[in-house]
Amino acid sequence: MIGKRITWIAFILMSLFIGASMILRAKGSYTLSNVVLASSILIFLAFSAIQRKIKEDMLVFIPEDVKEREWKYYFSSLLSFVFLIFTTILNIFIVFFNLSIPRILIDLFIGIVLLLMLYTVFSIPTAEKNRSYFLLFLIATILSIAVLASQLDIYHLPPNALPLLKKMGDPLFMINIAIIFWMAALITGGELPSPVGSIIGIYEKGRTVREEVIFRRNILYATIVAFIAIFMVINILTIIGLPKVKVSYLPWQYAIIFTSLGLLITVMLYILFILPEKTTKLKEKYDIHTLYRIIILSTSVIIAVVFIIMAIMAQLKMMTSIGPIKVTPSNSIDFAIFAILVLIGPYGFYEYSLYRRIDLMEERFPEFLRDLAESRKAGMTMAKAVENAAKGDYGYLTPEIKKMAVQISWGVPFSEALRRFGERINTPLVIRTTTMVVKASESGGKIADVIEAAAKNVREIKILQAERKTEMKMYLMIIYVSFFVFLAVIAILSGMFLPKLIAASKAIGGAGGGIGVSVGGASIEEYRFIYVCTALSQAIGNGIVAGALSEGKMIAGLRHAAIMVLVTYLAFRLMF
Repeated sequence: MIGKRITWIAFILMSLFIGASMILRAKGSYTLSNVVLASSILIFLAFSAIQRKIKEDMLVFIPEDVKEREWKYYFSSLLSFVFLIFTTILNIFIVFFNLSIPRILIDLFIGIVLLLMLYTVFSIPTAEKNRSYFLLFLIATILSIAVLASQLDIYHLPPNALPLLKKMGDPLFMINIAIIFWMAALITGGELPSPVGSIIGIYEKGRTVREEVIFRRNILYATIVAFIAIFMVINILTIIGLPKVKVSYLPWQYAIIFTSLGLLITVMLYILFILPEKTTKLKEKYDIHTLYRIIILSTSVIIAVVFIIMAIMAQLKMMTSIGPIKVTPSNSIDFAIFAILVLIGPYGFYEYSLYRRIDLMEERFPEFLRDLAESRKAGMTMAKAVENAAKGDYGYLTPEIKKMAVQISWGVPFSEALRRFGERINTPLVIRTTTMVVKASESGGKIADVIEAAAKNVREIKILQAERKTEMKMYLMIIYVSFFVFLAVIAILSGMFLPKLIAASKAIGGAGGGIGVSVGGASIEEYRFIYVCTALSQAIGNGIVAGALSEGKMIAGLRHAAIMVLVTYLAFRLMF
């Protein structure tokens, strides 16, 4: 560290100011607490400016090995960024959505951010000259002074100011914004690693950390599970309460916030120190597309389960609001539909993007084979032909051809490079064709004629597939039209016919002494619920059939099903 005396003085003063601000806020002296907190930021700015001047003067005398940043500086920088994001979100909910969270938590988190920034800034012995640094530094200083001026009655916003400006003029919110600008200034000035730079630095510098006892995977796993369990228990207790204990007497908001923050930090540690090792093992076992499928499905299932739980809680009236948004039992169908969309939508669209990419690669594959055959007939070797083809444009196939050319330039035989090429594309058509060409190359026949025949065969297969797609488009259109007709009939029944039928039933029943048209004794809301469920079933079924007809796989229909489910939800929500 440079200037250890200044560093210790800054740490002690900052800790005292933050502690005093929290004590004053706990006692109800909010104005004085804001003044102390704003003053602590100004002190931080002053000490940091002094430290920066020392760094600039001593930079030429610092050895290169001392300029190397340790992993803990990257880690403290990343932690400060996480805490700042968390604090900003809490502040936004408090200021703009009137969420009843004690402001003392904001003081605590701001203090943690400042101390982490102090440690990182005073530990890194380098600084970079940047014009943006001084501008951001000036904005942070002005905002801190503005907070002091407003709390000391020196200056206030005019009474006719916009409500949004008045909310943004909240002292703690302005202090939060000042810290954001100050962090941006430190990042541009080279005194604080950026979030992305921190992650990269941890990966590069923190390899030995993974072997330390404190970061052993079993301890980390247990911590994550414990935080998840505590978080779930606290949320359940806030809903159902404890026997003979009023929930309002217990500070549940503190427990929820701290457990969620602890869970966030432990998950971040897992991502930084353990996940890369696990990912390497998974890549050895599965191909990249299988890994993507696992990640998408796992994420979708988790989010869908959350929506299903919310639907159950809304139906049982255990959840009445989400922040400022009111929730009623009728919203349970909304959460259920969200769960369906999350479950089938991302995976369906990923499968379609993969199918589309493979289809485009196969369309350009005959062109690549034809160019190889023509180059071979012109007298080039197969290695030179591949190198020449790598300079062309074959769409999504181009990167794979370039990889093949690089492998051949490293001494890999043409037949082996082509075999690897087919394994990377990994489609039946490409693998069958490359295998045939490899066998012809190894047997020593006229490889140019074989490649040309293979290109012609692939081209004919793609033409047949294109004709099938064209024919199936008509059936796909019929499926969509029939679904929209069904949805229109359901909407007309639910919105026009059914209300008049129920009204007529009541009128006739009242005039005839209770004898009238029977509608099953159900309310119009219950009938609409039945209609929505029917339309959703029709949407999912039609979507699967559409995928089987258009692309030959039922799983490809998840994309169509997601579109139809979304249209069904929007139609019923807009009409009723």
